[in-house]
Amino acid sequence: MKTNKESLSWDNLRFDLEPWLKNAIHSLEYPTMTPVQASTIPLLSGNKDVIVEAVTGSGKTLAYVIPVLQKVSKVLYSVPEGEDRPETLKRGHVLAIVMAPTRELSKQIQMVFDKVLGYLPEEMTPVIKTQLLVGSLGNVRGDLEFFQQHQPQILVATPGRLLDFIMSSKYVKTSSLEIVVLDEADKLLDFSFETDVVKILKQLPKQRRTALFSATISAAGDTIFRTGMNNPVKLQVKTKSLMGELNNSAPTSLQLSYMMIDPEYKLTTVLQMLHSFVFKKVIVYLPTCSFVKHLYQMVTKLVDTQELKFFSLYGQLSTKSRLKTLESFIEGNDDSTKYVLVTTDVAARGIDVPDVDLVIQMDPPLDPNVFIHRCGRTGRANKVGRAIVMLNNDTQEEDYVGFMEVKNIFMTKMEPPRNPNHDKFYKDVRKYILEDRARHELAVKSYVGFIRYYSKHIASSIFRMASLDYLAIAKMYGLLRLPKMPESKYIDNAQMPQDGWLGDVIDMDQYAYADKLQEKSRLESLKKDKLTKAATAKRRKELKAKNEAWSSKTDKKEAKLERKEKLKRKREAIEKQLIQEDGRGGANDDDDDDDETKEDWKDMIRKNKQEKKKRKKKNDSAVQGSFDDL
Repeated sequence: MKTNKESLSWDNLRFDLEPWLKNAIHSLEYPTMTPVQASTIPLLSGNKDVIVEAVTGSGKTLAYVIPVLQKVSKVLYSVPEGEDRPETLKRGHVLAIVMAPTRELSKQIQMVFDKVLGYLPEEMTPVIKTQLLVGSLGNVRGDLEFFQQHQPQILVATPGRLLDFIMSSKYVKTSSLEIVVLDEADKLLDFSFETDVVKILKQLPKQRRTALFSATISAAGDTIFRTGMNNPVKLQVKTKSLMGELNNSAPTSLQLSYMMIDPEYKLTTVLQMLHSFVFKKVIVYLPTCSFVKHLYQMVTKLVDTQELKFFSLYGQLSTKSRLKTLESFIEGNDDSTKYVLVTTDVAARGIDVPDVDLVIQMDPPLDPNVFIHRCGRTGRANKVGRAIVMLNNDTQEEDYVGFMEVKNIFMTKMEPPRNPNHDKFYKDVRKYILEDRARHELAVKSYVGFIRYYSKHIASSIFRMASLDYLAIAKMYGLLRLPKMPESKYIDNAQMPQDGWLGDVIDMDQYAYADKLQEKSRLESLKKDKLTKAATAKRRKELKAKNEAWSSKTDKKEAKLERKEKLKRKREAIEKQLIQEDGRGGANDDDDDDDETKEDWKDMIRKNKQEKKKRKKKNDSAVQGSFDDL
């Protein structure tokens, strides 16, 4: 679709919007539509389902906010023919639902709605209201109380909380629903959200409008067909690249770069860029929540923050903290300050922060589609932006550049700026780590988390575990000692430091926590462990002695049994010989060659036989006497 500035004028919109909406757009000073708005608003405001794929920062949010408000206004304010006033919307009925994958994006969508609704004339009643439904912000009971009190017609929500909200109360009615929108639809339709989203859609009336929006909607695949859309129109809004091609997936105003760098220098290089590059706001993407926490704590202690103001945002924060952090970052407007948001992919999708000039990725994301979303936080609405991704030297990671070109993402190579204070910084880092045992534990957790993160890359042929420089990465994280991990097998034995120490050996028993209660608990556990070890050693010694005594006793018993068996065999042999001699009428003493021991045995056996004969004769006589008495 070819457009020019004149055709993108709001006056040329091919749909007649409600008068108050036209005034609101004019008051908000949106001089022209973006191509995605010009294409989508007429279709979605009318009677068409749409699937919209457009680059990040192209104005997708307003492209569905206006049609949603148009449809809600039509229900609330349009006067049916032959009637004096519109029919009142029944209590508890919802007219529109907008779903998004993250709480931050949901909050921003609500802010866009409320920004436009700020121009709704006071005399228009009932007032159009929105309600935000996201996890960890209050509870479902509180959401239901708000809903019953304020009767909002538009719900902006994450899928999990929305499903609980709809299913938990008979007071929430969806039978009047006019439109449902899925923002970042590819994410909402992947394995992590698909079940909840499909359950929600089944609760909604079939005669509704459905709209899917994303920069990477093709990633949703066949799951799109489970959304219940009716003959949707697919809109694919392309932009020209810097090379003049019309198939680039990134905005034309966005400059994409990559640098090859030794992993040990990544952090100090980021700090060098933050100090030397000219920007208003920057987002630095890190692989894990623990690294965001670790880095934020380090830089706020070790980096001069007169010029730089840091914010941290990650999934483990409470919802209130996350929304407050994002709001503070958005509202930062001091011209003498550079604002730095250190975050994970929780802030990769849909977040619209004005004045973000730079995006830095310390590592590529696991999913190449997320790369586009990360970069799209800058260069929005045709503003100039720059995005840089860092790739590890001496690996196959440079192949990632060609891999992304297949997805129409083109990057140019840049040389990494070296930080002259690298060595000094890491001396300070070591001192910082040694001040508190908890800091080293967080550093180790960050390192281990990164290794696990790296192992999950989709492009495993590019991101190979065997080619990583584990020692350099550990130094970058500020580790004192390598943790024991299966991946250590990839480290050359010649390079492996003794016992894993990356510097001077320290006494771990003396390495203390700064927190007194935590340190007290550690010392108690240490003392208990030592007592346990001592008791275990004593027990082992006792068991050893016991086992030796048992073994000795067993040997003696076996020897005794062996002697007894030998004597038995000897006696049986002599008895046999005596029987043979008796059969021959006795043997001459001159013919007897047995020794004295044998003669003794013979005498003893003969004596035993004679005694047996005497006892038998005596018993026979006693028996005979008893018969005589009869």
